[in-house]
Amino acid sequence: MADILHRVGIHAPAETVYDALTLRKGLAGWWTRDTLAAPAVGAINRFGFGPRGFNLMKVTEMSPPQRVRWLCIDGVSEWIGTEVAFDLRRESSGSIVLFAERRWKEPVEYMHYCSTKWATYLLSLKLPCETGKGTPYPEDVGID
Repeated sequence: MADILHRVGIHAPAETVYDALTLRKGLAGWWTRDTLAAPAVGAINRFGFGPRGFNLMKVTEMSPPQRVRWLCIDGVSEWIGTEVAFDLRRESSGSIVLFAERRWKEPVEYMHYCSTKWATYLLSLKLPCETGKGTPYPEDVGID
């Protein structure tokens, strides 16, 4: 098994970051505009990426404002069965987000691509929390 791991500091309260990770409007503001999501454990959230497909994420944990976890149950084949976790820690300057996408079956080239995309999306998460405007798909940074 292989994991994608990232850390980003955000100059905003953990509650603001938590809302961006759990509310439909927040998720659509940094990850993908094509978001159907509910802030509830057991909810199945859909995240669309145009011709690249979609991912269905089951919300498995919500611990405000410290942790959000999802399990990918459908979508891009390499993602199915992976667990996405956002762990938040308060700091004097705001919040630290520790991100993980765990349980990749193997470190294929697509995992390298996804690691880079997650980095760009985490920077996009930082933007609306600090300035009010992120760069979600389809306005995201291209790396192809």
